[in-house]
Amino acid sequence: MLSRKHTFECQCNVCKKACVYCPGWFLPGEAEKAAEYLDIPLQDFFDNYLGVNWWGGSKPIFVLAPALTGKETGMEYPEDPRGQCIFYKDELCSIHLVKPYECAMLVCGAPYAPERHFSVADAWKGHQEQISNLLGHEPKTR
Repeated sequence: MLSRKHTFECQCNVCKKACVYCPGWFLPGEAEKAAEYLDIPLQDFFDNYLGVNWWGGSKPIFVLAPALTGKETGMEYPEDPRGQCIFYKDELCSIHLVKPYECAMLVCGAPYAPERHFSVADAWKGHQEQISNLLGHEPKTR
């Protein structure tokens, strides 16, 4: 089971660059906590603030992540998702206390960790039905 070790608010340029490059992924169960934090139902949170990204391969694994600012919400991400996280406001995370696992685990100056990215995708393997239910259809890569 993955757990959070780093939950500090980093305001350095390295961390801020991650917020404007591509949002980190939630672990299963974290989107529910973020919806509760905003005091809205999970479906509303999904429809207005999230998107579905995926880990590639012969059978993609779909994951929940914050939507990209100015892009459609509540849908599958585009092929090569790049853009600012919808929760990045005034150069800070507006949901810092409940931000996605990948964001919480970002350590300033540490190299990209593809194994962390894969481990989050792997955690979603048993939760694909939840994503289908939120979307209202089977997810597909766009």
